[in-house]
Amino acid sequence: MTDPTKPEEHDGPRGPDSVIFLRSPRAQPCPAPWRSAPAVELGSDGWEDQIQAEPGRLLVAWGGDGTLQAAARLARPCALVAAGTGNDVAADLGLPRGVTEGLRSLQASARWCSLPMSEVTVTCGAHQQVHPMVNALSIGLGGAAASKLAPFRWCGPLAYPLAAVRALASCGRFACEGERVRHVVIGRGGRHGGGIRIGPRGARCSEELRMGRWTNWTDLARGVVLLLRGRTVFSTTPHPGGELVFDRPVPIEIDGEPMRADRVKIQALSRPLLLRVPHGQGTS
Repeated sequence: MTDPTKPEEHDGPRGPDSVIFLRSPRAQPCPAPWRSAPAVELGSDGWEDQIQAEPGRLLVAWGGDGTLQAAARLARPCALVAAGTGNDVAADLGLPRGVTEGLRSLQASARWCSLPMSEVTVTCGAHQQVHPMVNALSIGLGGAAASKLAPFRWCGPLAYPLAAVRALASCGRFACEGERVRHVVIGRGGRHGGGIRIGPRGARCSEELRMGRWTNWTDLARGVVLLLRGRTVFSTTPHPGGELVFDRPVPIEIDGEPMRADRVKIQALSRPLLLRVPHGQGTS
């Protein structure tokens, strides 16, 4: 078996006998012949133990960015079948999206791509949780949109913008670093919210955290226009990490997973996520 921690190593074609799927609860059933591979539903009882009990199989996240984030918690190399709503990581890396193309990519030889990760400590009142961040953290409007996605999932790329419009009525301004804002996003120069670019050029694997904000209705209108053009929706500045404190609990989402917080702490991890990328696709 190849060692994915060595950049010169590559991974050969995979089949049902050598993979284990971590599937989103919303994922469609496995088609034949992949149905014979072990499949664990994210959130089911003991799902982490079931995955760890199969160390010789390649872990495959079957879903969107939230499923990939859950796979990242297990600290082992994995592949991605991008079958979620946003699929921001797949879009950022140029990976195939959809079940058919994703499964076909498993049957091709591949290399290992090291994705930088951060650790986000989420505090809401007396409750505190720690989450890995592969791609982006959205605070305010982005978090509210993630919590209202359900009716729009069938809309494809329009799902997040439509959910954001619905969230506008319930998501007002909040204080962040002494400024009144409607939306803050922190990410590594990739994308968030169904493909909205974080950095000026949507750099794929930047080591540097970037921070962008919407502060008023002018920013929001400008963001909508630029979104329709497939461009950056707000200006960004380097963000060194650290703690952000809000004047009230606000909706947030980390790689597609919605929750609430009155403060978040972002810290870079030395351990990257090793993601399987088929040859001829993704970043160099």
